[in-house]
Amino acid sequence: MPTQKPKSERLFERAREVAEHYGFIPLSKATANASTLRGGKKIVLRPPKDDVPGEADRLSLMHAYIDYNFATLPSPLMVYHSEPLSKSMDRNQYGGKGAVQFSLEIIGSDRSVAEATLFKTTFEILRDAGFDSFSVVINSLGDKDSIARFTREFTNYYKKHITEVPAHCRNLLKKDVFKVLECAEEKCMLVKEGAPKPIATLTEDSRTHFSEVLEFLESMQVPYSINNCLVGGKDYYTRTIFEIRTDDTKNRLHPKVSLGQTLARGGRFDELARRIGGKKDVPGVGITLSMGGLGLIEPKKNSVTKNQKKPNIYLIHLGMSAKQQSFSALEILRKAKIPVHQSLSRDSISVQVAAAEKMNVPYTVIIGQKEALEGTAIVRNMTTRSQETITLEALPSYLRKVKV
Repeated sequence: MPTQKPKSERLFERAREVAEHYGFIPLSKATANASTLRGGKKIVLRPPKDDVPGEADRLSLMHAYIDYNFATLPSPLMVYHSEPLSKSMDRNQYGGKGAVQFSLEIIGSDRSVAEATLFKTTFEILRDAGFDSFSVVINSLGDKDSIARFTREFTNYYKKHITEVPAHCRNLLKKDVFKVLECAEEKCMLVKEGAPKPIATLTEDSRTHFSEVLEFLESMQVPYSINNCLVGGKDYYTRTIFEIRTDDTKNRLHPKVSLGQTLARGGRFDELARRIGGKKDVPGVGITLSMGGLGLIEPKKNSVTKNQKKPNIYLIHLGMSAKQQSFSALEILRKAKIPVHQSLSRDSISVQVAAAEKMNVPYTVIIGQKEALEGTAIVRNMTTRSQETITLEALPSYLRKVKV
């Protein structure tokens, strides 16, 4: 009989199971696939050079994407990976020796649904880990044109109030205005109250993108607030940047653990590839979960893991409201332990149908605008082309009946 795994290991495995249901694969599988395409040549990730949680391995991943042409893999590339805690973090507080953070990355999609997929996956990981109350703090820096405009307007504003600004912020202003935005000194905070805000200088494309991200959050019924001072670094992030936080110090499944407020943080890094030597920009967005210090321990490599059942259905959507409803369908199927293929990053229904046919799945689940409004889905038999409209709640029992 196998011995029971520690809670921290089971927590990691639950996070992995949720991630895989929503379409993420292990980073090791992505590198193996890329190696196969290169004739079996070994792929070695560059070792992380910095100590920012999540970002170090994200840089290694982006280097690999460029060095080994990961663009030849199915797009977008959706991977999960773990990394040791930052040296600056108290390991005793964050799970003790061996504790890691869990990261999700989507590379190759500039669509707002990529952020939505990260959010939904993370929310369900947190709920499975015993977090009942959390919210999102979010901001948008916009694209490079938005950032340039904000930098110019913010700098001009501060120059007009330079005598009111602390000395260290005057120096920061010359180097990086975003560092000034992060300053929490009272004098600087007073000056910032009337300063230009990043979301006020967004280009039309960036504003539309941010609005769509907020729409997805609203459809998921998770509270959010916009923090104009949440910026990260302009040399790393573009467009959306976010944190998931909790004000509840108690965790339902781990009541004795002392929790921190920040459960996860991440953002878009659409221009990172070019900044580290790539020939072109590669859109990407990622999130790193520390779960407020709950502590995740990655199971040993020789430990037995469950073989995931191969999906026999493909979820197809048509339109924004259908995408929003698709996340509800995915979660209903996850709770029913029914795996499913999906490509929410694609808009074309013909492309989605072609993908389903290529995978030779016996059934597709289709959600369009009408179905999104009615809370239903069309289940189509791909062999006979017969179909039936089913409520989302009844979807698992119907799929079991047809032996999916």
